[in-house]
Amino acid sequence: MLAADGYVLVRASDIVPRAMDWLWHGHILRGSQELLTGVPGNGKSQIHCAYVAYVTTGGAWPDGCNGAPAGNAIMLTAEDCLDQTIVPRLIAAGADRDRVFILKKIRKDNKERMFLLSEDLEELEHMIAKTGDVRLITIDPITAYMGGKLDSHRATDVRGQLGPLAELAERMDVALSAITHPPKHATQRAIDHFIGSQAFIAAARIGHMTIEEVSEDEYGNKTPTGRGLFTNPKNNVSRKMSTLAYRVVEKPLDDGIKAACVTWEEIVDITADQAVAAAAPANKERGQQSDVIIFLMNLLAGGAVEMKTIEDKATERGFTIEQLRRAKRKMGIVAFKQTGTMEGHWFWALAQHAPSMEAKEREE
Repeated sequence: MLAADGYVLVRASDIVPRAMDWLWHGHILRGSQELLTGVPGNGKSQIHCAYVAYVTTGGAWPDGCNGAPAGNAIMLTAEDCLDQTIVPRLIAAGADRDRVFILKKIRKDNKERMFLLSEDLEELEHMIAKTGDVRLITIDPITAYMGGKLDSHRATDVRGQLGPLAELAERMDVALSAITHPPKHATQRAIDHFIGSQAFIAAARIGHMTIEEVSEDEYGNKTPTGRGLFTNPKNNVSRKMSTLAYRVVEKPLDDGIKAACVTWEEIVDITADQAVAAAAPANKERGQQSDVIIFLMNLLAGGAVEMKTIEDKATERGFTIEQLRRAKRKMGIVAFKQTGTMEGHWFWALAQHAPSMEAKEREE
């Protein structure tokens, strides 16, 4: 090493090569950051609990990769209740809870407050050293720990906090996994689905994205399958890994407690970009379906309306009959034939406005 005023040079021949220390080969690497994104409700927090379970038990990972020996994990979680949500999810995931440490607060000057990346990395380093054998730190979501004054769209602001965090991960040889969300107007490139400045995903060596899986029928109609896709749109340290299908299921625990957890299924032959493109029409359809629901709520707010009138007005708005019927089923709208005036004509009504059984013939 050559040191002088203003710079430090390191001779390459003086550096001893070191093998990568994978917790999950191709996915979670000690000494580096991983970033997980996806829309709310796709099971990102449950995936974090699954990460913790594999790390604390040394179990095989979803793709069959043998895990490293069991170690400790530190969790930072800002959005979920510990006793009603996080701990039940850890139990459902099969984590060794004796090896899981959850950071609740930072105590300074006899006061307690939330951990902040800009101020408390030294305390986090002390926690890692004191706890010992820490393999993984999870942060959910990372923006909650970056302070209210940070502009997530300014690369310099983001780098100012994530840079020191990456240095800590390398120095302490721990893997960091942080959750974020997509921006409001993401493109169909998966790499653009990480919130705010590109500095977020640039700071991470590995990026994962959860996407809703959709299927297409013979007529080109796309509908959700009920599964999620765990994709790998960025990987600077390995080849991009295969996409894994998963489901978020509710698992019964003791004392009547239930918790959501991830169950992994097969490898799916689809890239992150292909999954985003496939889901886009389904997302558009869900938006149109919401518009149909609002349309029906407004139209039926005052009472029953003849079905022919509903269909005519829907056609004027550009809605299809199939969209109408799907919204009808979802809203629990009652279809019936009115006795007396206009007998034999079908009407639709919200459940609270539907006539009694004696006064109508319901649609079967």
